[in-house]
This record gives sequence, C-alpha cells and structure tokens, in this order.
Amino acid sequence: MKQVLLLVLLLLSPAASYAQEKYMEHDADGKLRVLGYINKETGKKEGHWIAYGSNGRKIRETDYKNGEKEGREYDYDDAERVYTMRTFRNGLLDGPYLQYYDEPFRNGRLPLYVRSVYRDGQQEGMAYVYECDGTILHRRRYEQGMMVTDTSYAHNGIYITSWSRVTDPTAFDGYRYKEVKEFTPYKYRPAAIRQNKTAPQRRHAQPKRDKPQATPKKNKLRVGKNGTIEVG
Repeated sequence: MKQVLLLVLLLLSPAASYAQEKYMEHDADGKLRVLGYINKETGKKEGHWIAYGSNGRKIRETDYKNGEKEGREYDYDDAERVYTMRTFRNGLLDGPYLQYYDEPFRNGRLPLYVRSVYRDGQQEGMAYVYECDGTILHRRRYEQGMMVTDTSYAHNGIYITSWSRVTDPTAFDGYRYKEVKEFTPYKYRPAAIRQNKTAPQRRHAQPKRDKPQATPKKNKLRVGKNGTIEVG
C-alpha cells in the first residue's frame, strides 16, 4: 500500500510543477524586479514571489495560493533586514504582525517597534508599542479592528483611554463611542538624601614669629655713701 501511495505522489509532483510557469519582470535597464510563478490553468499567482529594488536587493517576499496571499510576507530595508512581517490567510491579514524601527542596534538588528495580531483582516486582541530599548510605551486592545483601550506609559504616570459603544439616536448609525480618560501618577519613593558632612577644616599653621629680643637694661648711676658715683 505504501509503495502504491509513493508511486502516486511521484506521478503527481511533476504534474504540479508543470502546471506552474515562471514569471519575471525587468526594468528598463534589464534588472530583475519581480520573480514568481503563475498557475497555467488559472492564470493566478502561485507559490513564492520576490520583489527586488533598483539596487538588486529583495524588498519583499510573499507566498500565494490560488492568487491570494497565504502565509507570511516580509518587507526588507536597503540592507535586506526585515522591518515588517505580516501573516495572511486567504488574502486577509490573519495572525502575527511585527514592525521594526528603521535604525539598527550596533549588532545590526532592528529593534522591535510594534507587535500585534490580526483576525480576518482586522486587528484583534492586544497590541504593543515599544521603545528602542524594549520598554513598553503603549498597551492597546482591539476588538474587530476598533481600539477599545490604550494604556500609555509616560514619564509622570500611566494614562488609560477607553472607548465604549453607547446608543445614540442622533447618530447616523444609531450609536457612538464614549471616550473615558484616566490618569494614575507613579508612586515614587523619595530618594534618601545624603547629607554631606562638612569636612573638618584644616587649621593653617601660623608662621612662627621670632621672639623680640630683650632690651638690655640700662645701668643706673647712683651716688655712694662716700660721695663717689657708682654704676648699679
């Protein structure tokens, strides 16, 4: 039974390859700009397609199934680094979505900018916006393509904006979205302020002064008992 199945697969694989025809586009200078495959029977795109820039480097890769995008699609920058990744199913965005910053790290990698999810062509669930260092700037929640909450992390606190659908007879569709904003400041702990003790002042040595020399006593003259003058 296995041998029969293997034989059938071998017979079908050439038929599948023969049903596809290579497709190429060139610019005025003869450089290849698009490379892919066309289903001969349907005339629709099939398989792996690559688009090239004027510098010859690829700028996009996409997979097709029966003319519709299927699987992951990559956009590249001038250095062929992925800066956008989308996921498709039956031609609609469905699955992870990634977007990167333009400027790379020192190691050549592009930092992540946005991470979100799509379902049937619309954003669904949580989406995150990042700073270059990986810090989260926004946490957003989507429902059927509509952003219902946006949590923003600022320098002074957390800002939360939410939207809810409410009935409004005056509106064209009979409803409107009510916006509510909240703010929560960060609870910073006061940093301990170290009081620098005053350094003891160094006493400057006073210059030694020479002691004044004693003034020699002057001898006084006096008259002795016998009437003679004596020096005392």
